[in-house]
Amino acid sequence: MSVGEIRLPLAFPIDLELTVASHGWVHLAPWHWDRDAGVLSRHERIGGDLGTIAVVQSERTAIVVSWDGFEPDCEPAIISRARRWLSADWDPADAIAALGDDGALIGRGGGRILRCSSFYEDFVKTVLTINTAWSSTCRMAAALVFEPGAGAFPLPGEVFEYGEGRLRERARLGFRAATLYSATRRMLEDGAIDRDGQGAPDHDYLIGLNGIGPYAAAHCRLLLHDFSRIPVDSALTSHLRERYATDPASFMANRAAWGSYLALGYRLLRLREKLEATPL
Repeated sequence: MSVGEIRLPLAFPIDLELTVASHGWVHLAPWHWDRDAGVLSRHERIGGDLGTIAVVQSERTAIVVSWDGFEPDCEPAIISRARRWLSADWDPADAIAALGDDGALIGRGGGRILRCSSFYEDFVKTVLTINTAWSSTCRMAAALVFEPGAGAFPLPGEVFEYGEGRLRERARLGFRAATLYSATRRMLEDGAIDRDGQGAPDHDYLIGLNGIGPYAAAHCRLLLHDFSRIPVDSALTSHLRERYATDPASFMANRAAWGSYLALGYRLLRLREKLEATPL
């Protein structure tokens, strides 16, 4: 096993703190955010190795990726995962043009929403947010990392082999166990995801999965850089009512100028509110 570090140049400015603050994913296992040191890290399994990958900001157009516990030939996979976390390959030019002044944070290196190491992990964690309190989402994510993940987030095959019964009873996923189990099986059988959990199912396919509604499908697509639909849940509805005295339909109609970047515009709005309350 080896320890490694590499400076990774970025084609577009990225602010690590703004990315971490973009939504709640950083609070879900196996993520760890040391705000004082500015280090984002997590346990990962690559092949048979279980180790740690961390990223730290070195400048607006570069990050430093470091790792511990992996064989030297794991370096390409390590870099690929770090790039996915920060959407390092996403070109924000069209979003800046569409959002205008509402997209000002993109110029500061914002506009990226923290992503997990695979589409499948983003999908699972989205399922864990359905009809539950955030504290329960955190607990369920930690349970999956502990078992069946054995220290890292589990692969699709590991979740499937763990079975619906143990997902419900030991991981305490409740009704989400059936949704997750059936969706995992179907996505694997259809080739919508590979054995590592990578994939990019479209909105219609996701809606067709048992237990996946408009909110979950839109949220999963959001994390694939499809910003055309706002994921509407009770928290969003309450926020719009309390802060803007409006409902989701009216909010979206009034911001039609955002076009296919509607969901990104909303996320940037929320991020700006968070910065006003607690500046980074």
